[in-house]
Amino acid sequence: MKKIMITGALGQIGTELVVKCRALYGNDNVLATDIREPEAGSPIMDGPFEILDVTDKTRMYQLVESFQPDTFMHMAALLSATAEQNPLFCVGT
Repeated sequence: MKKIMITGALGQIGTELVVKCRALYGNDNVLATDIREPEAGSPIMDGPFEILDVTDKTRMYQLVESFQPDTFMHMAALLSATAEQNPLFCVGT
């Protein structure tokens, strides 16, 4: 069975992607990650979820090593105003 890791799982696209992938591949086969905790009642909590700052290379490697995904979907993003004020945040991923 395909194992998928998704960054930016709490964003507009990430949330829908996690829900769809879990419906197709099973809740336990899709690891959702984001920089913040999901709100209570979020469908993201129906399967594995981990806090992840995508600029933290060590944590990223730990999650990949433990979950062993064969597919990685990078949905983590910054709003354009934030990215313009801190361009190094973009380079770090």
